[in-house]
Amino acid sequence: MVTPDNLRPGVTRVRDSSGFVGTVVYVGSVASAKNRNEIYAGISWDDATRGKHDGSVIDRDTNQLVRHFKCGPTQGSFLRLNKVDLGCELTPQLMRSRYVEPDAELIAPDNVLPHVARTAGGRSKPIEFHGELKIRKRQQLEVVDAISLRMLGISRPCDGGSEELREFNHLKCIDLAGNLLSDWKDVVAITKSFPSLQSLSLASNRINDVNPNLMIGTSMECLTTLNLNSTNICSFQTLRLLGEAIPNLEELCVAHCDLSDIDAEASATMSFNNLELLDMSDCQLTSWGEHIMPLSRLPKLESFVLNDNPIESISFQETADGLDFVALASLQLAGTSIHSWKSVDELDKLPALRSLRLRNTPLTSSLGVGEVRSTTIARLPRLEYFNASPVPERERTEAERRYVSDVARELLLMSTADDGGADGKKRQVETRHPRFGALMEAHKSAMMASSSVTSLSQGIQDDVVGVTIRSMAAGSCDLEPLHKRIPRSLKVGRIKAMCSRAFALDVDLQILHFRVDGDPFPTELDDDEHTLAYFGVTDGAEILVNEIDVEAREREEARRREQHDRLVEEQESHIAVVQSMQRQERQILPGQSA
Repeated sequence: MVTPDNLRPGVTRVRDSSGFVGTVVYVGSVASAKNRNEIYAGISWDDATRGKHDGSVIDRDTNQLVRHFKCGPTQGSFLRLNKVDLGCELTPQLMRSRYVEPDAELIAPDNVLPHVARTAGGRSKPIEFHGELKIRKRQQLEVVDAISLRMLGISRPCDGGSEELREFNHLKCIDLAGNLLSDWKDVVAITKSFPSLQSLSLASNRINDVNPNLMIGTSMECLTTLNLNSTNICSFQTLRLLGEAIPNLEELCVAHCDLSDIDAEASATMSFNNLELLDMSDCQLTSWGEHIMPLSRLPKLESFVLNDNPIESISFQETADGLDFVALASLQLAGTSIHSWKSVDELDKLPALRSLRLRNTPLTSSLGVGEVRSTTIARLPRLEYFNASPVPERERTEAERRYVSDVARELLLMSTADDGGADGKKRQVETRHPRFGALMEAHKSAMMASSSVTSLSQGIQDDVVGVTIRSMAAGSCDLEPLHKRIPRSLKVGRIKAMCSRAFALDVDLQILHFRVDGDPFPTELDDDEHTLAYFGVTDGAEILVNEIDVEAREREEARRREQHDRLVEEQESHIAVVQSMQRQERQILPGQSA
Protein backbone atom coordinates (compact mmCIF):
# COMPACT_ATOMS: atom_id res chain seq x y z
CA MET A 1 0.00 0.00 0.00
CA VAL A 2 1.41 3.39 -1.04
CA THR A 3 1.47 6.04 1.70
CA PRO A 4 2.56 9.68 1.59
CA ASP A 5 5.77 8.60 3.33
CA ASN A 6 6.64 6.48 0.27
CA LEU A 7 6.50 9.49 -2.05
CA ARG A 8 9.30 12.04 -2.43
CA PRO A 9 8.34 15.00 -4.65
CA GLY A 10 10.84 15.50 -7.43
CA VAL A 11 12.39 12.06 -6.84
CA THR A 12 9.85 9.21 -6.80
CA ARG A 13 9.08 7.71 -10.20
CA VAL A 14 5.78 6.03 -11.11
CA ARG A 15 4.19 4.25 -14.07
CA ASP A 16 0.68 3.51 -15.30
CA SER A 17 -0.90 0.43 -16.86
CA SER A 18 -0.25 1.77 -20.38
CA GLY A 19 3.48 2.04 -19.82
CA PHE A 20 3.63 5.83 -19.34
CA VAL A 21 6.22 6.99 -16.81
CA GLY A 22 6.31 10.13 -14.68
CA THR A 23 7.68 11.82 -11.58
CA VAL A 24 5.79 12.62 -8.37
CA VAL A 25 5.98 16.40 -7.97
CA TYR A 26 3.23 16.99 -5.40
CA VAL A 27 1.73 15.09 -2.44
CA GLY A 28 -1.31 16.48 -0.67
CA SER A 29 -4.95 17.44 -0.96
CA VAL A 30 -6.44 18.79 -4.19
CA ALA A 31 -8.63 21.91 -4.25
CA SER A 32 -11.09 20.48 -6.79
CA ALA A 33 -11.59 17.12 -5.01
CA LYS A 34 -14.88 16.20 -3.36
CA ASN A 35 -13.01 15.06 -0.24
CA ARG A 36 -10.60 17.84 0.69
CA ASN A 37 -8.90 15.57 3.24
CA GLU A 38 -7.95 12.89 0.73
CA ILE A 39 -4.27 12.79 -0.27
CA TYR A 40 -3.35 12.71 -3.95
CA ALA A 41 -0.08 12.35 -5.83
CA GLY A 42 0.54 15.01 -8.47
CA ILE A 43 2.36 13.48 -11.45
CA SER A 44 4.35 15.20 -14.18
CA TRP A 45 4.48 12.66 -17.01
CA ASP A 46 7.55 12.25 -19.23
CA ASP A 47 5.18 12.26 -22.21
CA ALA A 48 3.86 15.83 -22.30
CA THR A 49 0.52 14.67 -23.79
CA ARG A 50 -0.27 11.96 -21.23
CA GLY A 51 -1.90 14.18 -18.59
CA LYS A 52 -5.01 16.38 -18.44
CA HIS A 53 -3.78 19.70 -17.04
CA ASP A 54 -0.76 21.80 -16.07
CA GLY A 55 -0.94 21.19 -12.32
CA SER A 56 -3.67 23.73 -11.62
CA VAL A 57 -7.37 23.13 -10.76
CA ILE A 58 -10.51 25.13 -9.97
CA ASP A 59 -11.20 25.36 -6.23
CA ARG A 60 -14.61 23.85 -5.45
CA ASP A 61 -15.34 26.43 -2.75
CA THR A 62 -14.02 29.66 -4.24
CA ASN A 63 -14.22 28.84 -7.95
CA GLN A 64 -10.69 30.28 -8.21
CA LEU A 65 -7.70 28.80 -9.97
CA VAL A 66 -5.34 26.97 -7.58
CA ARG A 67 -1.91 25.75 -8.71
CA HIS A 68 -0.48 22.71 -6.92
CA PHE A 69 2.50 22.24 -9.26
CA LYS A 70 3.71 23.39 -12.65
CA CYS A 71 4.20 21.36 -15.84
CA GLY A 72 3.17 21.36 -19.52
CA PRO A 73 -0.46 22.13 -20.51
CA THR A 74 -1.40 18.45 -20.78
CA GLN A 75 1.42 16.87 -18.79
CA GLY A 76 -0.06 16.71 -15.28
CA SER A 77 -2.35 14.29 -13.47
CA PHE A 78 -3.61 13.72 -9.92
CA LEU A 79 -3.73 10.09 -8.82
CA ARG A 80 -5.28 8.58 -5.73
CA LEU A 81 -2.64 6.77 -3.73
CA ASN A 82 -4.24 3.37 -4.42
CA LYS A 83 -3.72 4.04 -8.14
CA VAL A 84 -0.02 4.88 -7.82
CA ASP A 85 2.34 2.21 -9.18
CA LEU A 86 5.86 2.60 -7.79
CA GLY A 87 7.28 -0.14 -9.99
CA CYS A 88 8.85 -3.38 -8.87
CA GLU A 89 11.99 -4.66 -7.23
CA LEU A 90 14.82 -6.44 -9.02
CA THR A 91 14.11 -10.10 -8.23
CA PRO A 92 15.39 -13.41 -9.63
CA GLN A 93 11.89 -14.08 -10.97
CA LEU A 94 11.91 -10.82 -12.93
CA MET A 95 15.32 -11.57 -14.38
CA ARG A 96 14.30 -15.05 -15.46
CA SER A 97 11.12 -13.73 -17.07
CA ARG A 98 13.26 -12.15 -19.78
CA TYR A 99 14.53 -15.52 -20.93
CA VAL A 100 12.86 -18.71 -22.14
CA GLU A 101 13.20 -21.75 -19.91
CA PRO A 102 15.04 -24.71 -21.52
CA ASP A 103 11.95 -26.95 -21.37
CA ALA A 104 9.47 -24.31 -22.58
CA GLU A 105 7.28 -24.99 -25.62
CA LEU A 106 9.08 -24.46 -28.94
CA ILE A 107 8.05 -21.48 -31.05
CA ALA A 108 8.82 -23.38 -34.27
CA PRO A 109 8.48 -27.11 -33.47
CA ASP A 110 8.83 -28.08 -37.14
CA ASN A 111 11.31 -25.31 -37.95
CA VAL A 112 8.41 -23.20 -39.26
CA LEU A 113 7.12 -20.09 -37.49
CA PRO A 114 3.35 -19.54 -37.12
CA HIS A 115 3.56 -16.58 -39.50
CA VAL A 116 3.75 -16.13 -43.24
CA ALA A 117 5.35 -13.61 -45.59
CA ARG A 118 3.46 -12.11 -48.50
CA THR A 119 5.11 -12.07 -51.91
CA ALA A 120 4.68 -9.31 -54.49
CA GLY A 121 2.17 -11.55 -56.22
CA GLY A 122 0.07 -11.90 -53.07
CA ARG A 123 1.05 -15.49 -52.27
CA SER A 124 1.90 -16.69 -48.77
CA LYS A 125 5.33 -18.07 -47.98
CA PRO A 126 6.17 -19.88 -44.72
CA ILE A 127 8.95 -18.45 -42.53
CA GLU A 128 11.48 -21.04 -41.42
CA PHE A 129 13.35 -20.80 -38.13
CA HIS A 130 16.26 -23.18 -37.61
CA GLY A 131 18.46 -23.71 -34.57
CA GLU A 132 15.94 -22.66 -31.91
CA LEU A 133 17.26 -25.08 -29.30
CA LYS A 134 20.88 -24.06 -29.93
CA ILE A 135 19.95 -20.42 -29.48
CA ARG A 136 17.96 -21.21 -26.35
CA LYS A 137 20.92 -22.98 -24.75
CA ARG A 138 23.05 -19.89 -25.21
CA GLN A 139 20.41 -17.60 -23.70
CA GLN A 140 20.19 -19.19 -20.26
CA LEU A 141 21.11 -16.97 -17.31
CA GLU A 142 23.55 -19.58 -16.09
CA VAL A 143 25.49 -19.21 -19.36
CA VAL A 144 25.30 -15.56 -20.40
CA ASP A 145 27.37 -12.86 -18.68
CA ALA A 146 25.32 -9.93 -20.02
CA ILE A 147 21.60 -9.30 -19.46
CA SER A 148 19.12 -6.64 -20.61
CA LEU A 149 16.45 -5.52 -18.13
CA ARG A 150 15.26 -2.47 -20.05
CA MET A 151 11.92 -0.78 -19.30
CA LEU A 152 10.62 -3.27 -16.76
CA GLY A 153 9.58 -0.70 -14.16
CA ILE A 154 12.43 -1.57 -11.76
CA SER A 155 12.54 1.04 -9.00
CA ARG A 156 14.40 -0.62 -6.14
CA PRO A 157 16.78 -3.47 -5.28
CA CYS A 158 15.69 -6.93 -4.24
CA ASP A 159 14.33 -6.99 -0.69
CA GLY A 160 16.20 -10.24 -0.15
CA GLY A 161 19.51 -8.49 -0.84
CA SER A 162 22.64 -10.02 -2.30
CA GLU A 163 21.89 -13.45 -0.85
CA GLU A 164 18.77 -13.92 -3.00
CA LEU A 165 20.68 -12.94 -6.16
CA ARG A 166 23.76 -15.04 -5.43
CA GLU A 167 23.12 -17.32 -8.42
CA PHE A 168 23.78 -14.35 -10.72
CA ASN A 169 27.18 -13.43 -9.30
CA HIS A 170 28.77 -14.22 -12.67
CA LEU A 171 26.98 -11.40 -14.55
CA LYS A 172 29.39 -8.79 -15.93
CA CYS A 173 27.05 -6.53 -17.91
CA ILE A 174 23.55 -5.31 -16.92
CA ASP A 175 21.38 -2.91 -18.91
CA LEU A 176 18.81 -1.16 -16.68
CA ALA A 177 17.93 1.63 -19.11
CA GLY A 178 14.46 3.14 -19.03
CA ASN A 179 13.43 1.94 -15.56
CA LEU A 180 12.17 3.88 -12.50
CA LEU A 181 15.40 4.21 -10.55
CA SER A 182 15.86 7.67 -9.05
CA ASP A 183 18.12 7.33 -6.01
CA TRP A 184 21.83 6.45 -5.95
CA LYS A 185 21.25 4.56 -2.70
CA ASP A 186 19.21 2.02 -4.67
CA VAL A 187 21.84 1.87 -7.42
CA VAL A 188 24.57 1.13 -4.89
CA ALA A 189 22.44 -1.62 -3.33
CA ILE A 190 21.91 -3.21 -6.74
CA THR A 191 25.62 -3.19 -7.62
CA LYS A 192 26.41 -4.90 -4.32
CA SER A 193 24.35 -7.89 -5.51
CA PHE A 194 26.58 -8.40 -8.57
CA PRO A 195 30.24 -8.57 -7.48
CA SER A 196 31.52 -9.33 -11.00
CA LEU A 197 29.71 -6.38 -12.61
CA GLN A 198 31.87 -4.45 -15.08
CA SER A 199 29.35 -2.65 -17.31
CA LEU A 200 26.18 -0.89 -16.11
CA SER A 201 23.66 1.17 -18.08
CA LEU A 202 21.32 3.47 -16.16
CA ALA A 203 20.34 5.56 -19.20
CA SER A 204 16.91 7.23 -19.16
CA ASN A 205 16.45 6.65 -15.43
CA ARG A 206 15.75 10.00 -13.76
CA ILE A 207 18.55 9.52 -11.26
CA ASN A 208 19.46 12.69 -9.39
CA ASP A 209 22.87 13.94 -8.31
CA VAL A 210 24.92 11.93 -5.83
CA ASN A 211 24.49 13.01 -2.22
CA PRO A 212 27.98 13.84 -0.90
CA ASN A 213 27.07 12.03 2.35
CA LEU A 214 26.22 8.78 0.56
CA MET A 215 28.65 5.98 1.38
CA ILE A 216 29.20 4.28 -1.98
CA GLY A 217 31.93 2.07 -0.60
CA THR A 218 33.61 -0.50 -2.84
CA SER A 219 30.49 -1.88 -4.55
CA MET A 220 31.27 -0.12 -7.85
CA GLU A 221 35.05 -0.50 -7.90
CA CYS A 222 35.00 -3.15 -10.64
CA LEU A 223 32.95 -1.07 -13.09
CA THR A 224 34.73 -0.15 -16.31
CA THR A 225 31.70 1.13 -18.27
CA LEU A 226 28.91 3.36 -16.95
CA ASN A 227 26.06 4.84 -19.03
CA LEU A 228 24.22 7.78 -17.45
CA ASN A 229 22.72 9.30 -20.60
CA SER A 230 19.46 11.24 -20.12
CA THR A 231 19.45 11.09 -16.33
CA ASN A 232 18.68 13.94 -13.92
CA ILE A 233 22.33 14.69 -13.16
CA CYS A 234 22.84 18.44 -13.23
CA SER A 235 26.08 18.99 -11.31
CA PHE A 236 29.67 18.20 -12.22
CA GLN A 237 30.19 17.44 -8.53
CA THR A 238 28.44 14.11 -9.17
CA LEU A 239 31.11 13.12 -11.72
CA ARG A 240 33.84 14.02 -9.25
CA LEU A 241 32.27 11.81 -6.57
CA LEU A 242 31.82 8.96 -9.03
CA GLY A 243 35.46 9.29 -10.05
CA GLU A 244 36.49 8.66 -6.45
CA ALA A 245 34.15 5.67 -6.12
CA ILE A 246 34.93 4.06 -9.50
CA PRO A 247 38.69 4.43 -10.03
CA ASN A 248 38.86 1.80 -12.80
CA LEU A 249 36.20 3.39 -15.04
CA GLU A 250 37.20 3.37 -18.73
CA GLU A 251 33.99 4.54 -20.45
CA LEU A 252 31.55 7.14 -19.12
CA CYS A 253 28.47 8.48 -20.94
CA VAL A 254 26.59 11.48 -19.50
CA ALA A 255 24.90 12.83 -22.64
CA HIS A 256 21.83 15.09 -22.24
CA CYS A 257 22.74 16.10 -18.67
CA ASP A 258 23.31 19.74 -17.73
CA LEU A 259 26.96 19.92 -16.66
CA SER A 260 27.51 23.61 -17.34
CA ASP A 261 28.73 24.18 -13.77
CA ILE A 262 32.05 22.47 -14.56
CA ASP A 263 35.10 24.45 -13.50
CA ALA A 264 38.85 23.98 -13.25
CA GLU A 265 38.81 23.47 -9.48
CA ALA A 266 36.24 20.65 -9.60
CA SER A 267 37.89 18.90 -12.52
CA ALA A 268 41.33 19.10 -10.92
CA THR A 269 40.15 16.70 -8.19
CA MET A 270 38.71 14.12 -10.61
CA SER A 271 40.06 10.61 -10.23
CA PHE A 272 39.29 9.23 -13.70
CA ASN A 273 42.88 8.26 -14.36
CA ASN A 274 41.84 5.27 -16.51
CA LEU A 275 39.04 6.95 -18.47
CA GLU A 276 39.37 6.32 -22.23
CA LEU A 277 35.95 7.39 -23.54
CA LEU A 278 33.82 10.32 -22.35
CA ASP A 279 30.48 11.22 -23.95
CA MET A 280 29.26 14.69 -22.95
CA SER A 281 26.87 15.33 -25.87
CA ASP A 282 24.24 18.00 -25.24
CA CYS A 283 25.53 18.90 -21.78
CA GLN A 284 25.05 22.67 -22.22
CA LEU A 285 28.79 23.27 -22.58
CA THR A 286 29.38 26.67 -24.19
CA SER A 287 33.05 27.54 -23.72
CA TRP A 288 36.07 25.52 -24.82
CA GLY A 289 38.28 27.29 -22.30
CA GLU A 290 35.93 27.14 -19.31
CA HIS A 291 34.17 23.82 -19.89
CA ILE A 292 36.44 21.62 -22.01
CA MET A 293 40.01 22.54 -21.08
CA PRO A 294 39.47 21.63 -17.39
CA LEU A 295 39.27 18.02 -18.64
CA SER A 296 42.45 18.23 -20.70
CA ARG A 297 44.59 16.49 -18.06
CA LEU A 298 42.74 13.17 -18.18
CA PRO A 299 45.82 11.08 -18.98
CA LYS A 300 44.23 8.22 -20.95
CA LEU A 301 41.27 9.94 -22.63
CA GLU A 302 41.23 8.68 -26.23
CA SER A 303 37.66 9.43 -27.39
CA PHE A 304 35.76 12.62 -26.51
CA VAL A 305 32.16 13.13 -27.73
CA LEU A 306 30.96 16.75 -27.57
CA ASN A 307 28.11 16.69 -30.08
CA ASP A 308 25.25 19.19 -29.80
CA ASN A 309 26.96 21.57 -27.38
CA PRO A 310 26.84 25.30 -28.28
CA ILE A 311 30.65 25.65 -28.41
CA GLU A 312 31.52 28.48 -30.82
CA SER A 313 35.31 28.32 -31.02
CA ILE A 314 38.33 26.22 -30.07
CA SER A 315 41.64 27.51 -28.78
CA PHE A 316 44.57 26.07 -26.83
CA GLN A 317 46.84 27.99 -24.51
CA GLU A 318 50.55 27.23 -24.56
CA THR A 319 51.55 25.11 -21.56
CA ALA A 320 55.00 24.41 -20.23
CA ASP A 321 54.59 20.62 -20.19
CA GLY A 322 52.36 20.31 -23.27
CA LEU A 323 50.19 17.64 -21.60
CA ASP A 324 46.75 18.81 -22.81
CA PHE A 325 44.74 15.88 -24.23
CA VAL A 326 47.94 13.92 -24.90
CA ALA A 327 46.06 10.67 -25.72
CA LEU A 328 43.01 12.13 -27.49
CA ALA A 329 42.64 10.27 -30.81
CA SER A 330 38.93 10.77 -31.59
CA LEU A 331 36.89 13.97 -31.24
CA GLN A 332 33.23 14.49 -32.17
CA LEU A 333 31.93 18.06 -32.68
CA ALA A 334 28.75 17.48 -34.72
CA GLY A 335 25.95 19.93 -34.01
CA THR A 336 28.18 22.45 -32.25
CA SER A 337 28.37 26.19 -33.03
CA ILE A 338 31.89 26.12 -34.56
CA HIS A 339 31.91 28.89 -37.18
CA SER A 340 35.50 29.39 -38.37
CA TRP A 341 38.34 27.38 -39.90
CA LYS A 342 40.64 28.83 -37.24
CA SER A 343 39.05 26.47 -34.72
CA VAL A 344 39.75 23.52 -37.03
CA ASP A 345 43.39 24.67 -37.38
CA GLU A 346 43.68 24.66 -33.58
CA LEU A 347 42.94 20.93 -33.55
CA ASP A 348 46.30 20.37 -35.23
CA LYS A 349 47.78 21.01 -31.78
CA LEU A 350 46.35 17.69 -30.56
CA PRO A 351 49.27 15.33 -31.15
CA ALA A 352 47.28 12.08 -31.16
CA LEU A 353 44.14 13.20 -33.04
CA ARG A 354 43.30 10.76 -35.82
CA SER A 355 39.49 10.90 -36.11
CA LEU A 356 37.16 13.92 -36.30
CA ARG A 357 33.40 14.26 -36.72
CA LEU A 358 32.31 17.74 -37.83
CA ARG A 359 28.89 18.34 -39.37
CA ASN A 360 25.71 20.38 -38.83
CA THR A 361 27.67 23.44 -37.71
CA PRO A 362 27.58 27.08 -38.91
CA LEU A 363 30.98 26.46 -40.53
CA THR A 364 29.79 23.49 -42.62
CA SER A 365 26.16 24.47 -43.30
CA SER A 366 26.96 26.76 -46.24
CA LEU A 367 29.53 24.44 -47.84
CA GLY A 368 29.25 21.22 -49.78
CA VAL A 369 30.00 17.93 -48.07
CA GLY A 370 32.95 17.34 -50.37
CA GLU A 371 34.39 20.81 -49.85
CA VAL A 372 34.21 20.48 -46.07
CA ARG A 373 35.87 17.09 -46.20
CA SER A 374 38.63 18.13 -48.59
CA THR A 375 39.49 21.33 -46.70
CA THR A 376 39.49 19.61 -43.30
CA ILE A 377 41.78 16.84 -44.53
CA ALA A 378 44.20 19.40 -45.94
CA ARG A 379 44.28 21.43 -42.72
CA LEU A 380 44.80 18.46 -40.36
CA PRO A 381 47.82 16.41 -41.54
CA ARG A 382 47.40 13.46 -39.16
CA LEU A 383 43.68 12.87 -39.71
CA GLU A 384 42.87 9.26 -40.69
CA TYR A 385 39.05 9.33 -40.36
CA PHE A 386 36.64 12.19 -41.06
CA ASN A 387 32.93 11.81 -40.28
CA ALA A 388 33.49 8.06 -39.79
CA SER A 389 34.96 7.62 -43.28
CA PRO A 390 38.65 6.68 -43.74
CA VAL A 391 41.07 9.08 -45.42
CA PRO A 392 43.18 7.13 -47.94
CA GLU A 393 46.58 8.53 -48.93
CA ARG A 394 45.41 9.27 -52.45
CA GLU A 395 42.53 11.41 -51.20
CA ARG A 396 44.84 13.29 -48.86
CA THR A 397 47.24 14.11 -51.69
CA GLU A 398 44.44 15.43 -53.89
CA ALA A 399 42.91 17.42 -51.02
CA GLU A 400 46.22 19.06 -50.16
CA ARG A 401 46.99 19.95 -53.78
CA ARG A 402 43.53 21.40 -54.26
CA TYR A 403 43.92 23.40 -51.06
CA VAL A 404 47.27 24.82 -52.21
CA SER A 405 45.76 25.65 -55.59
CA ASP A 406 42.82 27.54 -54.05
CA VAL A 407 45.01 29.57 -51.67
CA ALA A 408 47.51 30.28 -54.45
CA ARG A 409 44.75 31.65 -56.67
CA GLU A 410 43.58 33.88 -53.84
CA LEU A 411 47.11 35.24 -53.41
CA LEU A 412 47.48 35.69 -57.17
CA LEU A 413 44.33 37.78 -57.39
CA MET A 414 45.63 40.01 -54.62
CA SER A 415 49.02 40.46 -56.30
CA THR A 416 47.40 41.54 -59.57
CA ALA A 417 44.89 43.87 -57.91
CA ASP A 418 45.70 47.59 -57.95
CA ASP A 419 45.36 48.02 -54.23
CA GLY A 420 47.83 49.61 -51.89
CA GLY A 421 46.83 47.28 -49.06
CA ALA A 422 47.54 44.09 -51.00
CA ASP A 423 50.54 43.13 -48.85
CA GLY A 424 48.51 43.34 -45.66
CA LYS A 425 45.75 41.23 -47.19
CA LYS A 426 48.31 38.62 -48.26
CA ARG A 427 49.55 38.35 -44.70
CA GLN A 428 45.96 37.89 -43.54
CA VAL A 429 45.46 35.10 -46.09
CA GLU A 430 48.66 33.36 -44.95
CA THR A 431 47.52 33.71 -41.34
CA ARG A 432 44.17 32.10 -42.17
CA HIS A 433 45.97 29.21 -43.89
CA PRO A 434 48.85 28.23 -41.56
CA ARG A 435 49.67 25.04 -43.50
CA PHE A 436 49.92 26.70 -46.91
CA GLY A 437 53.70 27.16 -46.84
CA ALA A 438 54.43 23.59 -45.77
CA LEU A 439 51.99 22.10 -48.30
CA MET A 440 53.35 24.31 -51.05
CA GLU A 441 56.82 22.98 -50.38
CA ALA A 442 55.62 19.38 -50.14
CA HIS A 443 53.82 19.45 -53.50
CA LYS A 444 56.24 21.70 -55.39
CA SER A 445 57.40 18.95 -57.73
CA ALA A 446 53.83 18.03 -58.70
CA MET A 447 53.07 21.67 -59.37
CA MET A 448 56.16 22.11 -61.53
CA ALA A 449 55.20 19.07 -63.60
CA SER A 450 51.86 20.60 -64.51
CA SER A 451 52.43 24.37 -64.63
CA SER A 452 54.79 27.18 -63.74
CA VAL A 453 55.24 27.49 -60.01
CA THR A 454 55.97 31.16 -60.28
CA SER A 455 52.87 32.17 -62.22
CA LEU A 456 50.37 29.96 -60.43
CA SER A 457 47.88 31.28 -62.98
CA GLN A 458 46.35 27.89 -63.55
CA GLY A 459 47.07 26.35 -60.12
CA ILE A 460 47.51 22.62 -59.84
CA GLN A 461 45.98 20.82 -62.80
CA ASP A 462 43.70 18.55 -60.84
CA ASP A 463 40.48 20.11 -62.14
CA VAL A 464 39.86 17.13 -64.42
CA VAL A 465 39.01 13.79 -62.82
CA GLY A 466 38.60 10.29 -64.17
CA VAL A 467 35.31 8.68 -63.11
CA THR A 468 33.41 5.48 -63.80
CA ILE A 469 29.65 5.96 -64.33
CA ARG A 470 27.74 2.76 -63.63
CA SER A 471 24.00 2.18 -64.01
CA MET A 472 22.25 0.37 -61.16
CA ALA A 473 18.77 0.75 -62.67
CA ALA A 474 16.88 -2.48 -63.43
CA GLY A 475 16.59 -1.82 -67.16
CA SER A 476 20.22 -0.91 -67.82
CA CYS A 477 22.32 -2.49 -65.07
CA ASP A 478 23.75 -4.97 -67.57
CA LEU A 479 25.18 -2.23 -69.81
CA GLU A 480 28.90 -1.48 -69.78
CA PRO A 481 29.85 1.42 -67.49
CA LEU A 482 31.15 4.71 -68.88
CA HIS A 483 34.76 5.71 -68.25
CA LYS A 484 35.11 9.46 -68.57
CA ARG A 485 37.55 12.25 -67.78
CA ILE A 486 35.41 15.25 -66.91
CA PRO A 487 36.01 18.65 -65.30
CA ARG A 488 35.18 18.99 -61.63
CA SER A 489 33.30 22.17 -62.57
CA LEU A 490 30.67 20.07 -64.39
CA LYS A 491 27.23 20.31 -62.79
CA VAL A 492 25.28 17.27 -61.63
CA GLY A 493 22.50 18.13 -64.09
CA ARG A 494 24.92 17.69 -67.00
CA ILE A 495 25.96 14.28 -65.65
CA LYS A 496 22.29 13.24 -65.60
CA ALA A 497 21.89 14.32 -69.21
CA MET A 498 24.93 12.19 -70.12
CA CYS A 499 23.41 9.20 -68.28
CA SER A 500 20.08 9.74 -70.02
CA ARG A 501 21.73 9.28 -73.41
CA ALA A 502 23.96 6.38 -72.37
CA PHE A 503 21.46 4.34 -70.31
CA ALA A 504 18.07 5.54 -71.66
CA LEU A 505 16.96 6.85 -68.25
CA ASP A 506 14.57 9.73 -67.64
CA VAL A 507 16.55 12.69 -66.28
CA ASP A 508 13.83 13.56 -63.73
CA LEU A 509 13.83 10.02 -62.31
CA GLN A 510 17.60 9.65 -61.84
CA ILE A 511 19.29 9.46 -58.43
CA LEU A 512 23.07 9.81 -58.46
CA HIS A 513 25.56 8.78 -55.77
CA PHE A 514 29.33 8.64 -55.80
CA ARG A 515 31.86 6.66 -53.83
CA VAL A 516 35.60 6.23 -53.64
CA ASP A 517 37.64 3.28 -52.39
CA GLY A 518 37.24 2.86 -48.64
CA ASP A 519 33.92 4.74 -48.33
CA PRO A 520 31.42 2.71 -46.23
CA PHE A 521 28.44 4.48 -47.84
CA PRO A 522 28.00 6.36 -51.14
CA THR A 523 27.35 10.12 -51.05
CA GLU A 524 24.24 11.39 -52.83
CA LEU A 525 24.62 14.05 -55.52
CA ASP A 526 21.34 15.66 -54.53
CA ASP A 527 21.50 19.08 -56.23
CA ASP A 528 21.55 19.42 -60.02
CA GLU A 529 22.92 22.97 -59.84
CA HIS A 530 26.03 22.11 -57.83
CA THR A 531 29.28 20.92 -59.35
CA LEU A 532 31.26 17.74 -58.79
CA ALA A 533 33.82 19.85 -56.91
CA TYR A 534 31.11 20.98 -54.49
CA PHE A 535 30.43 17.37 -53.52
CA GLY A 536 34.13 16.46 -53.41
CA VAL A 537 34.20 13.99 -56.30
CA THR A 538 37.84 12.94 -56.70
CA ASP A 539 39.87 11.20 -59.36
CA GLY A 540 38.98 7.50 -59.56
CA ALA A 541 35.51 7.94 -58.07
CA GLU A 542 32.58 5.79 -59.15
CA ILE A 543 29.24 7.46 -59.92
CA LEU A 544 26.22 5.19 -59.41
CA VAL A 545 23.03 5.89 -61.35
CA ASN A 546 19.71 4.64 -60.03
CA GLU A 547 16.12 5.19 -61.11
CA ILE A 548 13.20 6.15 -58.91
CA ASP A 549 10.44 3.54 -58.70
CA VAL A 550 7.45 5.74 -59.52
CA GLU A 551 4.87 3.28 -58.26
CA ALA A 552 6.76 2.74 -55.00
CA ARG A 553 7.05 6.51 -54.55
CA GLU A 554 3.32 6.94 -55.08
CA ARG A 555 2.58 4.19 -52.55
CA GLU A 556 4.89 5.82 -50.02
CA GLU A 557 3.27 9.22 -50.56
CA ALA A 558 -0.17 7.67 -50.13
CA ARG A 559 0.97 6.00 -46.90
CA ARG A 560 2.33 9.27 -45.57
CA ARG A 561 -0.88 11.12 -46.42
CA GLU A 562 -2.90 8.43 -44.67
CA GLN A 563 -0.67 8.59 -41.60
CA HIS A 564 -0.88 12.40 -41.56
CA ASP A 565 -4.67 12.34 -41.84
CA ARG A 566 -4.88 9.80 -39.02
CA LEU A 567 -2.68 11.92 -36.73
CA VAL A 568 -4.73 15.03 -37.49
CA GLU A 569 -7.92 13.12 -36.70
CA GLU A 570 -6.50 11.85 -33.40
CA GLN A 571 -5.35 15.33 -32.39
CA GLU A 572 -8.75 16.85 -33.25
CA SER A 573 -10.48 14.12 -31.24
CA HIS A 574 -8.15 14.75 -28.26
CA ILE A 575 -8.80 18.50 -28.44
CA ALA A 576 -12.54 17.91 -28.61
CA VAL A 577 -12.43 15.71 -25.48
CA VAL A 578 -10.37 18.28 -23.54
CA GLN A 579 -12.71 21.11 -24.56
CA SER A 580 -15.74 19.05 -23.57
CA MET A 581 -14.26 18.33 -20.14
CA GLN A 582 -13.48 22.02 -19.63
CA ARG A 583 -17.06 23.00 -20.55
CA GLN A 584 -18.45 20.44 -18.11
CA GLU A 585 -16.20 21.77 -15.33
CA ARG A 586 -17.40 25.32 -15.95
CA GLN A 587 -21.03 24.18 -15.88
CA ILE A 588 -20.80 21.96 -12.78
CA LEU A 589 -18.52 23.86 -10.42
CA PRO A 590 -20.59 27.07 -10.02
CA GLY A 591 -23.66 25.06 -9.04
CA GLN A 592 -21.70 23.04 -6.49
CA SER A 593 -20.16 26.10 -4.90
CA ALA A 594 -23.60 27.65 -4.53
